Amino acid sequence: MKRKMKGTLIKVGIFFGAGYFIIILLVLMLCCVGGGGSAGGLPIVATEEQAYEYQYICAEVGVPWDLALLSDIMLADQEGKSTIKDRNPIFTSLQFCIVTEKRLIREMVKTDQKTPEGEDLYEPKWHEAEVTEYCGLLEIIEYLDVEDFWLADKDMSEVIERLNEVCEDKTEAEETDAVTYTVSISVNSDTEKVLKEYIGLTKQRCEDALSLHNVQYMAQLYGYMYKVEEVELPELVVGEVTRNDLARVAVSLIGHPYLLGGKSPEQGSPSGPLDCSGFVDWVYIQCFGTGVSGGGVPEGVAVSGTAMQWYASVPIEESELKVGDLAFMYDPARLASGKVNHVGIYIGSVDGTAYFIHCGGRSYGTEELPSGRVGISQKSGTNNYNCVTGGSFEPAMKACKFRYFRRPNFSFVGD
Repeated sequence: MKRKMKGTLIKVGIFFGAGYFIIILLVLMLCCVGGGGSAGGLPIVATEEQAYEYQYICAEVGVPWDLALLSDIMLADQEGKSTIKDRNPIFTSLQFCIVTEKRLIREMVKTDQKTPEGEDLYEPKWHEAEVTEYCGLLEIIEYLDVEDFWLADKDMSEVIERLNEVCEDKTEAEETDAVTYTVSISVNSDTEKVLKEYIGLTKQRCEDALSLHNVQYMAQLYGYMYKVEEVELPELVVGEVTRNDLARVAVSLIGHPYLLGGKSPEQGSPSGPLDCSGFVDWVYIQCFGTGVSGGGVPEGVAVSGTAMQWYASVPIEESELKVGDLAFMYDPARLASGKVNHVGIYIGSVDGTAYFIHCGGRSYGTEELPSGRVGISQKSGTNNYNCVTGGSFEPAMKACKFRYFRRPNFSFVGD
């Protein structure tokens, strides 16, 4: 993909004081929700615990948590209910998902090399023979070969494990090692179709949900307020970037807010707050048109954005780091129960000190951005130095002890 991307401004607002916060919420509710059971307001408000559950489930596959929650709120009210307690976020998140199965066939292809005996040398090459997509909850359940109640007490990791099992069973059924199946899960970009056809919202409810999503209503409702920033992205040709170009894109988002499950998988300004893997994908999408996430994870490994990025890249030593390489705190295959992984981007070294830009959570928060933010950290001590521009930022970021390093499969100009 080659597309000229011009500078764009990221504009996000902050409101100081509870009074301003309430006024803004009222304006949003009155302006954005046209239909519904209540007089101009959001018909049902989820508890903070329910909102977090949607964030947690949706974050595992990159589904916008607020849109999933809004769709359940709108559907419940459409059905005359006053609560979403009977809604399961894993059912809703799968409505936004696409499972892609690929049937691969191996062929032996002649190379330009010879054996020691002078004979032609062949090597195996895999090519796609068939690609099948399963969209939405019903089709995914059919692919999983389970009843819907099987999902009721599952998390997304168990769904991915089941997907891998089905894929492995199909491979074994071929009774040949020249055929294999792969499976991956992604987010359906046609959100309007998902809301109308899969979830069942009316045209008006669909418009209401999308309007509230576009103005980041849920992020504000649950306290994710963030300050005005005007950041101009560097001008570049997508797909033809240097490693320094990527670093300049990454640092353009310093000070952007964190939100668990926050993704913005499109070119241009982020549509809302980001989490750590969402930030990494956003940077790569600006540079290459596609993010690092997208690959599968092995059976038994908890699915998350960081895990997908880990397995979509190759291991390197710290001494091999190049700008654009990824840094992780943990190996996802050895992640202890209850632990959360974290990922950042290496953007260079100065006098032997390595710098990593990342979108950190609450422990990296500030008074204005309590949920966290994008900033540059060293492996020890605090830092407010921007090694890409030579300037500084405030307040300083605390250290992040990245321990594992991997290189995504992208080709940079100059490598």
